[in-house]
Amino acid sequence: MMKIKPLKVGKNNFEDRMNFVKYWTEFVRSNPDQVWSKQQNILINSMMQNANQFPLNAEEYLKMKGEVFGRRRKE
Repeated sequence: MMKIKPLKVGKNNFEDRMNFVKYWTEFVRSNPDQVWSKQQNILINSMMQNANQFPLNAEEYLKMKGEVFGRRRKE
């Protein structure tokens, strides 16, 4: 595993996000698939677990936000 530079702190939220994208890109490029895909798996599984515990379904959530559920037809 190749050592990469530490994540830089940005001046604002946008810069923080861009720094993270650059950091992750370097991490993926400098490590074998088995290393970074294991971390991706942990992240995705935790997101799915959290979504499964969410108290509303998609239709209820969008209704709460005042948005339409489903696809709109193009006219």
